[in-house]
Amino acid sequence: MSRRTIAVLILAVWLGAIGWLVQRQFVAAPRAEASPRWPVPPGSAFLAVRLADRQIGLTSLTVDTVPEGLRVSELVTIDLPRVTADRPRRSSARIEANYSRGLRLQSWNSDLLTEQGRRSSQGTVEGDSLLTIINAAGTASPETLTVALARPVVLPHAVALIAASRGLPKPGSRLNVAVYDPLDGALRLERVTIAAESLFVVPDSAMFSPDLNRWIVAHSDTVRSWRLESEEHGLPVWRWIDAAGMTVRVHYPLGAVISRSAFEIVNINFRALPPAPWDTTPATPAYRLRPGIPDRLASIGLHLRLVPPEPLPDSLAALTGGWQTRVADTLRVHRPDPEAAPDPAPDPRGTQPAVSPLDPALAASALAAVPSGGSPALVAQALSDWVRRTITLEDGAGLDSPARMLATRRGTAQGRVRLLVALLEAAQIKARPVWGLVRIGGQWQLRPWVEAWTGHWGPLDPAVPAASPGLRLRLGTSGEARLLDLALAAGRLRFDVFEETR
Repeated sequence: MSRRTIAVLILAVWLGAIGWLVQRQFVAAPRAEASPRWPVPPGSAFLAVRLADRQIGLTSLTVDTVPEGLRVSELVTIDLPRVTADRPRRSSARIEANYSRGLRLQSWNSDLLTEQGRRSSQGTVEGDSLLTIINAAGTASPETLTVALARPVVLPHAVALIAASRGLPKPGSRLNVAVYDPLDGALRLERVTIAAESLFVVPDSAMFSPDLNRWIVAHSDTVRSWRLESEEHGLPVWRWIDAAGMTVRVHYPLGAVISRSAFEIVNINFRALPPAPWDTTPATPAYRLRPGIPDRLASIGLHLRLVPPEPLPDSLAALTGGWQTRVADTLRVHRPDPEAAPDPAPDPRGTQPAVSPLDPALAASALAAVPSGGSPALVAQALSDWVRRTITLEDGAGLDSPARMLATRRGTAQGRVRLLVALLEAAQIKARPVWGLVRIGGQWQLRPWVEAWTGHWGPLDPAVPAASPGLRLRLGTSGEARLLDLALAAGRLRFDVFEETR
């Protein structure tokens, strides 16, 4: 073959390649627009949950592409302190959701395993305006709820995906996303600030070491990440994500640190290790749910500290307001001074249970127990006493709607809290479910209760005849009282009592 023939062939191939490139970029472009691009690429991340430098659990996040859009799966599991040496305790949450290519929620199902038992939920979104929820727990019949939406919602794990789908995040920008949390059964507006950008070196693969008898890092990768700052239940959360929206690191300033690693290091090493020791000193929250009457105190002074030692964050909205006053690392729990300036009014866009307003006909029997002409504080206490006397307390993980509890006259501790909030709202009194620690027999026990806003936030507990502010410490301003959340959000916090007033 002559040189001229070879040159002609090379020129023809080059011209053909140029023509193919033009056809792909300009001629075929309109057809490509008919099929929207994926908002984020598929991928997975495995992360270790560490509390005070020990691994107590693991979590994973997987994003898969399906013909309809994206399927996002999230799993969180932690090992709680053992009651007996031969009986492990585990709490876990699993959520699987389907999204369109525009990251619009289509359906989901979730499973929550707690100390009280197992609870599941599933639901669908129709046209971004109608949310249908089916809750089930134990042997009780499932309950279906229908909620009208003011705007499209996503599940909590999709907030980072939305931030990444809009291009590379820019520090200083803000993002507001309507979120439905299937574990809490609540709607909220999540306000996210992209605070910083950094590089992380994370394990990318692992190899087994016979000498150490465990998996070790074989290769590391440098990941460009952005920090998303937000609040969950009134406590700060700092979440680092990569350009695909996958989690690199989560930092709960009062609790756990969740960091990405290789699958074998996160899973196999953790399951092969003996149970990690937990702090059991009196200053530590007791990771057991026991009934009991709170210690009778008028006020209490506490010194707050973290283990291992670290300065407390400046912003801890859940720890301040109403009957809790914080100054640096000192917290005083006492009855609010009537002459003190009122607390800020509740944000109407805050967290709200995903149920319709309570039917006045159903609430009539409870509202009939309200003293006529009474102050908001007396009305609130009367409703709390009515719930305690009328709704029989039952064990279990179920969370019936207020309407079902009024019909059956039965409910769990968390369910009675939700019912009391609904009754207070029906009586035109702003209220919110909270959770935190109550001192019972000298130990800090996890409990849910209600706070009513009457100029100041005041506690109401359907479990006791009259709540005393000096008995309880608020840690979360929404959500449920779960040992899983206590470990993640505030597991490093310790309380040293330096003053008590009876």
